[in-house]
Amino acid sequence: LSHHGVTAFILKSRLHDFGHPAPLQDVLRAIRLVRSRANEFGIAPDRIGVIGSSAGGHLAASAGTLFDDAAGRTGAQLDAISARPDFLILLYPVITMEEPWGHAGSREALLGPDATAAQRKAFSLENRVTASTPPTLLIHTQADTSVPVGNSLVFYEALTRAGVPAEMYLFERGAHGMGMNLGNGTASDWPQRAAEWLRDRGLLTRGDHQPN
Repeated sequence: LSHHGVTAFILKSRLHDFGHPAPLQDVLRAIRLVRSRANEFGIAPDRIGVIGSSAGGHLAASAGTLFDDAAGRTGAQLDAISARPDFLILLYPVITMEEPWGHAGSREALLGPDATAAQRKAFSLENRVTASTPPTLLIHTQADTSVPVGNSLVFYEALTRAGVPAEMYLFERGAHGMGMNLGNGTASDWPQRAAEWLRDRGLLTRGDHQPN
C-alpha cells in the first residue's frame, strides 16, 4: 500500500510465550506512540489504522474492539492518548475462538490449552464489536483451509448489527497467507481495492502520505 501513499509502521509484538494481555498492550501502545509523535512523523493523527492478517488479524481486530480495555494499558504516560484506530484492514483474520470457525492454534497460543468457555467467548471478537469499533475492510478467500472464511463472515455480521461501516471482499481463489502475491486470480487485486476503500472513506487522497 506504500505505492498508494500509505506510511507504514511494522509492529513486532510479544507472542504466545507471554500470553494475554501482552500482544494487546503492544498494539495499543504502538498506536498511542505513533499518534503522540504524529507531527514528528508528518502524519495525520486522525488517520491511523491497523492492518493485520491471520493471527495478526485477531490482534488488529482486538485493537479495534478492545482499545479502551484496562488490560491494554501499561501504566505509562502514553495511556492518556487514544488507542482507537481510525480504520481496520483485516486479511483472512482469526476472529472467533468458538466452533465451528475457531482456529485451534491461535486459541491455544493466546489462551493456553485449557481455555474456559468464558475465555473463548471473551476473545471471540465478534462478541466485542460496538458502535465505536472503527470502519473495517475484510478480505478473505473461499479457498482458505487454515482460517475459515466464517471468521470474516461473523465479524462482518457483528459490524453490521452495530452500525459500523464495513466492506468485505470474498474471493474464490487464494491460499491462506497469500499476501500480495500474484497468481491468485481476482484476489491479487486486493491492495487496489483497499486503496479505493480508503479513498472512499476520505482516509487517502492521491499524492498525500496518509493514512498511517
